[in-house]
Amino acid sequence: MLRWGVIGVGRAGRARVKALREDPRATVLGGLGGDPAAVELPVFTELPALLDAVDAVAICAPDDVHADLVEAALSADCHVLCEFPLAPDAIRARKLFRLARAQERVLHVEHIELLSPTARYMRGHACVRQVVGGSVRFRGPPRRRMTGIAHANVARLHRLVDVAGLPHKLVVEEREEDSLRGHFPWVGNQQVDFDFALGPDTSRKTELTLTFSDGSMLIQFGRTVLAGGAPVSLPKAEPGLFVQDQLACTARILDGALPYVTDERVCEVLALADRMMLVESTEERYRREAGG
Repeated sequence: MLRWGVIGVGRAGRARVKALREDPRATVLGGLGGDPAAVELPVFTELPALLDAVDAVAICAPDDVHADLVEAALSADCHVLCEFPLAPDAIRARKLFRLARAQERVLHVEHIELLSPTARYMRGHACVRQVVGGSVRFRGPPRRRMTGIAHANVARLHRLVDVAGLPHKLVVEEREEDSLRGHFPWVGNQQVDFDFALGPDTSRKTELTLTFSDGSMLIQFGRTVLAGGAPVSLPKAEPGLFVQDQLACTARILDGALPYVTDERVCEVLALADRMMLVESTEERYRREAGG
């Protein structure tokens, strides 16, 4: 039985507490930050006290403190489950994975989007076909204290990479604090467009469109997949995605099970997000050349 603490008991933290309570090999001893009392958890007010009381922590705090909290927990000999993104850049992420190995502790990064029936269907379709073009789009509310717009969309990038592989080139057309638009040059003259935007009073909406070498097209819209314009019948996720993720993490800690997303893939997608934030955009180049 693993003793857990939850850091950051907000929306994601409440979902994590629920998943932990459905894990037969886990018990939740308390929470730090957010509102642990709202989910009937003992309240810890100091991080060292929480780390001293548990075997593992789930980090559901704002993005900009993930890496520091992971480092503190690993250094205190705790296993760690962290919501995405793990770190503000791939360099810091690799250092954290090295620390986990040195401490002989599990560092598990949550990517429940890859556990859904829609993701599994898209993955199965793509495994025998080549992606030749498409788009990935997201609209949603602001993400608290995010590292950058690309890192706030790591989940969408993982969806794309899971079925199409890592893009080796990218073109950023426009980048603002809360929006990012461009494309990945793909096969021949084809491309995969990306378009991310966050704004107040905006409901979450993800759309992934892929065209394949055999002429087929799949569209993932939320929890729905369209093939040839018709909805695909998909099973319900049983148990829920947070529970699946939690059970996978527990199996890694107690049974030595393999992760469903490798440490290397976590770092590769973070590195892609880093490049999307650093490469000169078409708009920036135009302004530079016009000024020159």
